[in-house]
Amino acid sequence: MGGVSSAWWLLRHGKVMLALGVLIRLILSRMSKPMAGRLIAKMMPAIDNEEYDLIVDYGGQQMLYYMVDKLRGKKKVSFFHNDYSKWPFYYNADKHYYPKVDHIFSISEICVNALKQFFPNCKNKISVMENISSPQLIWKLSEEQAKSFPINELCLVTVGHICYRKGIDYIIDAVGLLKQQNIDFAWTIVGAVLEPKWIEEIKRKGLQRYFKFVGIQSNPYPYIRQADIYVHPSRFEGKSIALDEAKILCKPIIVTNFSTVRDQFEDGVNATICAMDGKALARAILNLYEDGLLRQKYIEYLKTHIHDNSSEVQKLYKFL
Repeated sequence: MGGVSSAWWLLRHGKVMLALGVLIRLILSRMSKPMAGRLIAKMMPAIDNEEYDLIVDYGGQQMLYYMVDKLRGKKKVSFFHNDYSKWPFYYNADKHYYPKVDHIFSISEICVNALKQFFPNCKNKISVMENISSPQLIWKLSEEQAKSFPINELCLVTVGHICYRKGIDYIIDAVGLLKQQNIDFAWTIVGAVLEPKWIEEIKRKGLQRYFKFVGIQSNPYPYIRQADIYVHPSRFEGKSIALDEAKILCKPIIVTNFSTVRDQFEDGVNATICAMDGKALARAILNLYEDGLLRQKYIEYLKTHIHDNSSEVQKLYKFL
């Protein structure tokens, strides 16, 4: 009953705790991200009367700290989804917590190697577990109707939150250049507006008519499926689930040259990889738009290289 009563406490008080936690983390993160993460974990109630066979932290940082400090389990496993060399902000806390878990998974060899460099004392318990994607389920869900999908000569789609990290400034610059080409296009972005200043920048530049923001979607696949080109302009990624899903749906893809991109793509074979700036992004879009043979080459390659990695879950089951 301890787990049930704790869950009921969280339901009753969760919104207040969440709001307070966000405010405190925002204030403290300006000074110390590790301190903010540890404080958030300490604020959450422990579940003292339960012991679990396996506890999995899928997000790292405060989730990792909470799992280690507040939950009892026979095995504890943590995930880190990015290239740690590009995201080391919690190192001063992580170095105390990673040695306390049984295993650490990341999503590509590059990400695993980065973790091993930062945490050499944990290198024997760091390994790859890919993001799990089911091609059958993704195709089935993609057949649902996307609400108010724009009908244009060129439909561009990006799945990612609207923020600097995900390259929204590259998109804005690219749209400003593409509109000069007299192309009938629209760019649909599936994701939350994390940094509203970019919406204001779009309005300031008079580019609203080229954008459609649909927010977070529980099923983004109809949007991806109806795209002529899927564009992913991130500054850095671990191994993007959205890109795996665009590959499964066999979309022509343009992606920026972030550090782990070659874990998923080979330029000119299954995608166009471009430099990290708006001009390069616009040029890549225009080239792929005008080159129907290249688009079809990407589509045919992806059709014959669909990867079902559902068996990856067995890597977790071994801890039970």
